[in-house]
Amino acid sequence: CIAPWNGMARKPAAAKPPQPRRQDSLKPPAVPTANLPSPEILEHLPENVRTSVVEAAAFSDPLPPPSMYGEYEAVLKGSADRILKMAEKEQNHRIAWEGKALDESVRETNLGQKFGLVIAVLCIVGSVYLSMNGDHWVAGILAGTSALGLAARFVPGRQ
Repeated sequence: CIAPWNGMARKPAAAKPPQPRRQDSLKPPAVPTANLPSPEILEHLPENVRTSVVEAAAFSDPLPPPSMYGEYEAVLKGSADRILKMAEKEQNHRIAWEGKALDESVRETNLGQKFGLVIAVLCIVGSVYLSMNGDHWVAGILAGTSALGLAARFVPGRQ
């Protein structure tokens, strides 16, 4: 709802700095009960109008915080151990995957260097052949561009 302009400017309220929350705290912020309707009022409302308050907790690690292990264990015996095994399995999978990715990166780098060497040798051999057959300008251009390309590749700070 937009209030009509009455010609009086309102001063903006001073912003309060946010209160830091503890990372290990899983309790939701306290909800003031003064603004919540009583349960008797909610009982008389239709189902599609009622609102429910849900307490939720989230964590980004594969492991829940230590305070939640007891809750998991209370719901299903052995679940805390299963969660730890799942996290260990995930970590082993991640380590293996990163090792394969690193091996592939090294293989691609080595293959690129070998192809670069073959291309450089072919350019040098081609420029020598052209020079011996009287195409000195073409041979010089081929050798010069090849040498400049190789030199630029190995200048520090360039990729």
